[in-house]
Amino acid sequence: MEIRRLPQNLINQIAAGEVVERPSSALKELIENSLDAKASQIDIILENGGKNLISVSDNGIGIQKDHVPLAIERHATSKLPDNTFNKIEYLGFRGEALPSIAAVSELNLQSKYIDSNQAWSLDVFAGDFNEVYPSTLEIGTKVSIKNLFFATPARLKFLKSTQVEKSYCHQIILKMALVNPLVGFSFKADGRELLSIKSENEADALYINRIRKLMGASFADEAIKIQNSKQITDTKFLKIHGLIGLPTLNKSNYSQQHLFINGRSIQDRNLSGAIRSAYRDTLPKGRFPIFCLFIDVPTDFIDVNVHPGKTEVRFQDSALVRSLLVGSISQELNSNFFQTTSEISKEAIGKFTLNERVNPNKNYLSNDNQNENQSIFSNIEVTPLKKALKQDDFENNSMQTLDNESFPLGAALGQFNKNYIISQNSNGIVIIDQHAAHERLTLEKMKFARQNKSIERQILLLPEVINLEPVPLEIIKENIELLEDIGFVIELFGEDAIVVREIPALLGDADIKQIIIDLGDDLSGTGLPSSYLAKVDLILGNIACHRSVRSGRNLNESEMNQLLREMEKTPNSGQCNHGRPTSISLSLKDIEKLFNRN
Repeated sequence: MEIRRLPQNLINQIAAGEVVERPSSALKELIENSLDAKASQIDIILENGGKNLISVSDNGIGIQKDHVPLAIERHATSKLPDNTFNKIEYLGFRGEALPSIAAVSELNLQSKYIDSNQAWSLDVFAGDFNEVYPSTLEIGTKVSIKNLFFATPARLKFLKSTQVEKSYCHQIILKMALVNPLVGFSFKADGRELLSIKSENEADALYINRIRKLMGASFADEAIKIQNSKQITDTKFLKIHGLIGLPTLNKSNYSQQHLFINGRSIQDRNLSGAIRSAYRDTLPKGRFPIFCLFIDVPTDFIDVNVHPGKTEVRFQDSALVRSLLVGSISQELNSNFFQTTSEISKEAIGKFTLNERVNPNKNYLSNDNQNENQSIFSNIEVTPLKKALKQDDFENNSMQTLDNESFPLGAALGQFNKNYIISQNSNGIVIIDQHAAHERLTLEKMKFARQNKSIERQILLLPEVINLEPVPLEIIKENIELLEDIGFVIELFGEDAIVVREIPALLGDADIKQIIIDLGDDLSGTGLPSSYLAKVDLILGNIACHRSVRSGRNLNESEMNQLLREMEKTPNSGQCNHGRPTSISLSLKDIEKLFNRN
């Protein structure tokens, strides 16, 4: 079989398959070129999800006439002045994007160099082009891509629907806008404006303001701020800054996770996994945290020439980056351990909304609707405090303490439905799930004792013999050593039973038999993770759940306030072991809204 060189147009089409996966890939390359050209405004137009048209205009420095043909020639670039990969300071550097796109589309390039009085244009049809000709463009560069992939029908056939491709492009624009707050962006799709955002000008809050506009005010206002650095050499630092969401503000997918390294949007499973591990057992199963994080590293500390789409990087010391990332997030989460997002409170307030709206011409409710609207209160069971709070004592003592915010969760007012503590703080009222809260407190005590190798064991005077079903029995047998690490001494007892001789002292007089049976059943259903520490956390979480204050138990004033004070000093107390919130706050302003008191 004869070996031969492939024709240049086929080489470019092959390269296009690597660089330009879909319309959003082409759009990303064009926006990066505009950013590299120091543009402060980028305007994007899309038709049919980018299949018919992708147009990107900017006000950057432009391209000189003699260099316009070079822009669509493979491996021609202005972004490697030293001809080395050791110090890449631009988003683009391979010189492949424009020629790859031009090889599979109809491309028009117009550009006016900043020091020139004339703009020039070039048309490319499936890689073929003629001479440049004058253009009426007044500033910067404009690239228009029509009929993307018409030269490679196989690729065109595998694109998704117009709506899906448009959403991919929208996500690319949002990411680019997040990491470039000094640049204004406009985006129109099929004649409809989807984004119009000006460049930020508040130097101290550039990223925060941009995040607020693109990810929402509720996230920006309630998110935890991250800012940390680590010295690499005498003059070089690894820096991290941005916002992370509270554990109770989570999503069913990772679409709200934004990670940028040196201005690049990165999809790195290792780093994403490291971030998720920092949240550990504060998230419900199958849920993902929200974050927008920016990492800045020296250019010689990172290799960006790893993936054709430049979405992956390699670090000189990846362990150092993960360590700083996880350490920074864990530290801030521990500092904000009992906070929950107001989204939960808003949802709660929504439950109080009247089923029928009040007639705007009347100031009363009809009798027909009154019974239906008040049915929410028909089954309420409220248990008063065992010892009522004296008005004088509360005003003189409790409120004085709350005013200086010593007790963020406030002072207990009563217990509702034998499961919820209602307390008052300086901002409003707080509703606490007593079982969920105590579940977290018990888990954190057990984790602390294990980490400090100070788990106290209690020898059972009468060892507990427990019969188990085959599957739970096998799981317990496989993890006898792990259970011993957290305070259980368990031995096999015949073919279908075990005997428990020692237990963690923290369990006290708990029903050991029921805890082991429930543990075996729970683990049979969910399975165990592969990581040893994750196994420990899961088992401790299950044990803590069954050991905690149960729903339906009456608590007196002292017990309720003691629970609140422990929550205020216990890590991760804003979420139970399964990631659900332990408290909901309703501010005075929220309550007044319920009564139309503006």
